[in-house]
Amino acid sequence: MRIQQVKDNKIQYLDLLQFADPNEEALEKKLDTMDLFLLKEDGVIKTICAVRFRKNRKCEILSIVTMEEARGCGYGKYMVHYICEHYSDRCDELYVGIGNCRKLLGFFEKCGFSNSHILAGYFLKKYKEPVYDDGIPLTDMVYFKKRLEAEIDIKKVVDVALEAGRILLKNGGEIFRVEETMTRICNRFHIDQVDIFTLSHAIFVTAKSGEEEVYTKVKNVPLSGTHLGIVAEVNSLSRAISAGRMSLEEAQKRLKEIDKIEPIHPGVQIIGAGFASGCLGYLLGATARESVVAFFIGCILYCWVLLARRYHMSKIISNIAGGVIITGLALAAREVPWLAPVQLNGMIIGALMPLVPGMAFVNSIREIADSDFLSGTVRMIDTLLVFVYIAIGVGLTLSIYHTLGGIVG
Repeated sequence: MRIQQVKDNKIQYLDLLQFADPNEEALEKKLDTMDLFLLKEDGVIKTICAVRFRKNRKCEILSIVTMEEARGCGYGKYMVHYICEHYSDRCDELYVGIGNCRKLLGFFEKCGFSNSHILAGYFLKKYKEPVYDDGIPLTDMVYFKKRLEAEIDIKKVVDVALEAGRILLKNGGEIFRVEETMTRICNRFHIDQVDIFTLSHAIFVTAKSGEEEVYTKVKNVPLSGTHLGIVAEVNSLSRAISAGRMSLEEAQKRLKEIDKIEPIHPGVQIIGAGFASGCLGYLLGATARESVVAFFIGCILYCWVLLARRYHMSKIISNIAGGVIITGLALAAREVPWLAPVQLNGMIIGALMPLVPGMAFVNSIREIADSDFLSGTVRMIDTLLVFVYIAIGVGLTLSIYHTLGGIVG
């Protein structure tokens, strides 16, 4: 779906404009002084709109028509929002004159217009034949108006785009996804000059629209966990914005709701971590008995992980302690007579899987492949250090056990 402005041969669209204004002669006289816009989807015209400048930084929608088969699908609302944004840097107010038809009045009220004035008996004086809309005879011309001063604000647009990027980056979104989403949001609101530089823990954005001053903003995004549900919600939101189904204010409100989405219930996460430990341990060579033990160790381990997140413990402490918990429980299970024979390797390898930052590791490789070397390297170092912390916890526990006289097997 896109909107294009018609510069030449406007008369070919006169028949379409007559659906809103049957006075062909008057329309033809205005053609040269009006701006004409077409909304197309898959090459087919869905809505046509004619706009004319008035004095004192005002403009007026002379005619807006949505094809009969496309009505009720949001094309008209999309066109009105576009017109408001398009003229907001040159005009302070947008007017539209419509007949006394309740359906049209309600439509423009939903688009943010308010009553301006009424020309009583307009249609009776201007037209020789009665004019009907939806079977209703039109008599008075009702004028609506809308303030355009805040219709497009470069700072608000960039702030919304930056917030979307922050939420994506915070919850595991890739660098290219963050930059693409921000660019689409800016372009949708007619900010075509936008430069974005994204690191694994920061976003830099500079934007310029028309004659506006350059607006630059930086956002720090500390390295965090992964929540693919939130990433999917932001992606869905960006598609809705690009398609014109959401205003800037609606997008801002929706982003706040997305940012507050709660993670999956802790109980489900714990059971999931247990199954990941048991199943992956089995795939990596553990026996069925060792996999069952790994399941329970994984559940206990993830209780610690959730506790560490709740109290914002550092990765160093949480992962080293996680390695200690895994190894300690595996050693304890090995000493239980009715579980024998079980090997430490099978239990430990499976149980440490919930600690492994697999997605971050894959994203780091992808970013390096996309030539985002700085971001990819930072992510890679972060994931490799997690592996080191886990190894320290496991190795330290095994060394203490061995020093105290245990037999490791």
